[in-house]
Amino acid sequence: MKIQGIYTFLQAALLLLFASCSQEETGGVTPLPDGKYPLQLTVEQAQPQTRTGGKDTWTGGEEIGVLLDGMTDAKKYVMDASGKAEPADAGNTIYWKNTAEASVQAWYPYRTDSPVNISDQSGGYADFDLLYATARGRYDQAINLRFNHRMAKVEVTLAAGDDITEEELDGATVKIYGVWEVKFIDGSVNPKESTYGEIKPYHDGATKKFEAVMAPQNTTGKVLIEIGIGGKTFTYTPDTDAVGKLEAGKRYAYTITVKAGGIDVQAVSSGTWSISNENVNVSSKEVKQSFTSDELKIGDYYYSDGTWSDGGLRRIYSDGSMEIATPKPAPMLNTESGASRTVIGIVFQTDPNRIGTAEKSKLGEGNVHGLVMAVKSISGVTTWGPNYAEVMTKCDSKKKNYDDISGYGNCEFIRNYYSHFINHPAFKAADDWNASDSEHKAPENTTGWFLPSSGQLWDIMQNLGGCPALARLDEQTSGTPNISMKWDKQGDVPATLNNWMIHIADKSKSLFREIDQLWTSSQYGDYDTSTWWVYSSGTVFCYKTFKNNGLSTIFVRPVLAF
Repeated sequence: MKIQGIYTFLQAALLLLFASCSQEETGGVTPLPDGKYPLQLTVEQAQPQTRTGGKDTWTGGEEIGVLLDGMTDAKKYVMDASGKAEPADAGNTIYWKNTAEASVQAWYPYRTDSPVNISDQSGGYADFDLLYATARGRYDQAINLRFNHRMAKVEVTLAAGDDITEEELDGATVKIYGVWEVKFIDGSVNPKESTYGEIKPYHDGATKKFEAVMAPQNTTGKVLIEIGIGGKTFTYTPDTDAVGKLEAGKRYAYTITVKAGGIDVQAVSSGTWSISNENVNVSSKEVKQSFTSDELKIGDYYYSDGTWSDGGLRRIYSDGSMEIATPKPAPMLNTESGASRTVIGIVFQTDPNRIGTAEKSKLGEGNVHGLVMAVKSISGVTTWGPNYAEVMTKCDSKKKNYDDISGYGNCEFIRNYYSHFINHPAFKAADDWNASDSEHKAPENTTGWFLPSSGQLWDIMQNLGGCPALARLDEQTSGTPNISMKWDKQGDVPATLNNWMIHIADKSKSLFREIDQLWTSSQYGDYDTSTWWVYSSGTVFCYKTFKNNGLSTIFVRPVLAF
């Protein structure tokens, strides 16, 4: 009997040993009875205060989607104000299948509709503020979830600048642009890139901020913010990835000063949304003015019938740089009636303050639209005029050259003083284009062609040549006489000028040369005139040149006012 008892004991011990080894080999995982161990969820409450626009803390009643490892279909759980999540009903209860540690995913809001249109957030953005959490745990413990934002957040705060009142600022409108169709799939954000367009932001009356949540995306080179005020529209377009790339969980706060002539985006701060106050400051550029395709502007094509069409300019920045539509519009050489026309010039100025008195007087007050640079030039003009003083302004400083904006007035002074242009070849070359039999004859609703002033060539180099130094106020107002008027590092100015004519046939245009020199109608000194020299290497000169120097390399590029 004793031997039999020992044998029975050894059998039991071996069975226990085998069971123990089997459990160790499977990692200690033991199947659990179905429907006995429900998933327990709590949510971390260390979140900032609740705000109307979005979801920063839990108030109770929020529905979240939940997945446990091995599941393919999410279940719906409901939050209470204490931070505990319970299944919406018995059918949504998740049960542990075994004792193994597993991952839990959860997201808010729980929704089954996809894709989602997020373009109207004027009433708040909580429904689009996707939150996501993941954690690991076991069947015998509550799983604590910490949610983070899966969208990016854009905040816009307006400030009144020069000539803008607080009342006008209060009436301003703000639009935010981005991808507006998004798929929210199991806590992930999938934007449809082709739906880039307007998103109406939420306006927080307490903070006076305009806010919207955005899918992570790159807005570089695209309009991000549009401000309407006093009948004018200004836009902000990020020009680098540093300011244009919107990342998940990041907050982008834009403080924009609105001025009568543009907006100043002084800084963009991006930091972790609602978790830390760490900010990275990124400088940006002021959008001075924005344009639509159907309004007259710099760069537009001007035609032989006195009409014009879109040349592609969309924005001018405070540093003088521009944004051109891609692809650049081509000329429209046939009218709606089928009549043909040719491009004779490019609009280089539309600011009434930069159009001369004589030009305005010739066309009549209120009838002046802008100034046009001819697409063709005149070579072989070796002399400005006689080498003696004219009773004209001496443009011997940057300011005087910038301020001399009436080429038509200069030309008419010479014509009236001498009764002709015979001794002033540069003036005569431009005026000959106005002959009745000239192939270049200007339309009737213009001043006719004339030799541009130095201030008008300044505008051509600034507006069409893209010279940033010429846009600077300190350069335009420098009154020091007889100093070198030279600007380096201005880019390939001839190429930039030529780009405005890129869609014009070669036979119908004269390209700017790698080293180009141009006569003006402005007098520098008793024996000198102001000429402009541009180099593809990046240098621009306003240069004093003897009036009768005899150089055949200086061309005439006529202009007209219309």
